[in-house]
Amino acid sequence: MNTTASISATNNYWNLLKNLSDDIKIDLITLLSSSLKKKEKKSTSARKFYGIWGNDGMTTEEFIDEIRSSRKFNHDIVDL
Repeated sequence: MNTTASISATNNYWNLLKNLSDDIKIDLITLLSSSLKKKEKKSTSARKFYGIWGNDGMTTEEFIDEIRSSRKFNHDIVDL
């Protein structure tokens, strides 16, 4: 957001809020402040996905062939 738009938005909010009581303004400050606090992000380890397909008895080559054979394209492949 550019500076002019930011100032304009701020002025618009101020015009709406300036006549509120002090108690309501303090409550709004509390809500805005708590919304700025960053929540701790959970990190996901790749270990979580280990073995997700399980052991289906296919070799790596069979698995790759199955993936390739199930691909669908909307256009014809032209040999060059």
